[in-house]
Amino acid sequence: MNFKSPVYQVRAVEIERLRANPYNPNHTQPRELKLLYQSIKEDGYTQPIVCYELENGEYEIVDGFHRYRIMLDYPDIYEREEGMLPVSVIDKPLDKRMASTIRH
Repeated sequence: MNFKSPVYQVRAVEIERLRANPYNPNHTQPRELKLLYQSIKEDGYTQPIVCYELENGEYEIVDGFHRYRIMLDYPDIYEREEGMLPVSVIDKPLDKRMASTIRH
């Protein structure tokens, strides 16, 4: 079997299908979020949101929660991106997901 890194298969996913994971606190200072907004506004999304695809068709975020929040909090970004986020999917069983989140 040939391994292919998930980054080579980035897909556009509707933001409504993404959700935060329950085991990562995701706290950032407002100043850093404003800088992230400015970066995304000027350069666009340059890194995908890393997720697991769930059986119900939703995606659980492993890495990139703040990039996800920017689209939720700033209508100009949502509109420009047409509500779509770049997503890179990793496939791990549930018992390995927390470790992936910590590594990211």
